[in-house]
Amino acid sequence: MRLRALAILSFFVLILAVTVPPACSSGAAGTSLARPVRGVWMHPGFFGPDKAAAVEKMRTTLDEYARAGINTLIMLVKDTSGHVYYASETGVPAPAWNWDFLRVFLDEAKKRKMEVHPWFCVFPESAMLGQVRQHPEWLIRSPKGEMVGAVNPALPAAREYERSLMLEVVRKYDVGWVHLDYIRYPCEPTEPFFSFDAETLRLFREDTGIDMAAVKSRDTGNPAWNVWLRWNTDRVSVFVRELRTALKATGRKVKISAAVFPDAVNARVAIGQDWAGWAREGLVDMLNPMLYTNDVALFEKLTREAVGCAERGTVVCPGIGIGTSHNQNTPEGMLEEMRISKALGADGVVYFSSSSLKQPFLDALKDHK
Repeated sequence: MRLRALAILSFFVLILAVTVPPACSSGAAGTSLARPVRGVWMHPGFFGPDKAAAVEKMRTTLDEYARAGINTLIMLVKDTSGHVYYASETGVPAPAWNWDFLRVFLDEAKKRKMEVHPWFCVFPESAMLGQVRQHPEWLIRSPKGEMVGAVNPALPAAREYERSLMLEVVRKYDVGWVHLDYIRYPCEPTEPFFSFDAETLRLFREDTGIDMAAVKSRDTGNPAWNVWLRWNTDRVSVFVRELRTALKATGRKVKISAAVFPDAVNARVAIGQDWAGWAREGLVDMLNPMLYTNDVALFEKLTREAVGCAERGTVVCPGIGIGTSHNQNTPEGMLEEMRISKALGADGVVYFSSSSLKQPFLDALKDHK
C-alpha cells in the first residue's frame, strides 16, 4: 500500500509540474501607460527625524526630482525591523519620528503631481515589536529550531497582521498604491527557509496528507519535498490574493506594485515568490524586478524575461541599481539600462535608491528627458 500511495503521489506531482505554465513567455510587450514611470525607492532616514529639516529637504529633493523627470516615489512606511513611519494604532511607529511623516510627504508629492507607493517590507519583523512580540509563534523556525526575524506566510494570523498594516494606510491616507517588498520567505540562513513549526506542519498535513516531520529525504528527488516546496510558495501567493480582495472591499481603486527577485523561475522555488504567477492571475498591477547589475547583457536578458511576464494589465518597470550591495553604477550605465528597458517594451524604470541618486545621476536624467 505504501508503494502504491507513493506512486499516486508521484503521478500527482508530475501532473502539477507539466500543467503549470512556464514562468514567462518571451517577447511580450508591456502595457502602455500615460507616461513612462521614472521612480525611486526612498527611505525616511534620507530626510531625518527632525520635522523642520525633513520638510525642507523634501521640498528641495522633490523639486530636483521633478526637474529630472521623476514622477513616482516608492516611500518606505514599514521597515525590516517592523517599525512603521505613519500614524498607526496597529503597528509600532519608529520612535525618532514623533510626527506623521507619511502625511507630510504625501502632501509635498501631491503638489508636484508625483505618484506615491507606500512601501512595506512585508514579512520581516527583526525587532519583534508590538503584536509580533505578543505572538512569537508567528515567527519562522527551521527544522533545528532556528528562528529568523520574519513572520511565517503559512500562518493565517501572521498574514492578517501584515495585511492590517496596509489596510490601515489605505483607510487613513489618500494613496493609490501599496508596494510590496520582502514578499517572500527569508533567504538567510539558507534558501529555502520555510518554517517547520508545529502549526505549519499541521496545516500542511491537513492540506496534503503528508507528515513533513517524518520525511527523511528533503531534496527535490523526493515527491513529498516537491509538494512541500509548492505548498509554501502558494502561501505567499495566498497573501497577495487576500490583500487584493481586501483592497477591493474598501471600495477604493488601490493598486499593488511589488519589488521582486531578478529571475522568476528561481524566485518561485528558492524563496516562494511566484511573481510570474501573480501577473498571470492579475494579482499585481506593477512588477519591479530588482536587476541590480552593471552587466548590461545580463540586464537585457532579465528585462526581456520580465517584460514577457506582462499579463492581464501588469506593467513592468525594472529596478536599476545606482548604489547597492550588488553594484555601483555610473550615470552612463544607468542611461544604457534605461535605453534597454524602453527598447524591450518596459513601462519605465525605478532607481535604487534616493541615497545613491546623487547630482551626476540627476544631471544625466535632466539631459535625457
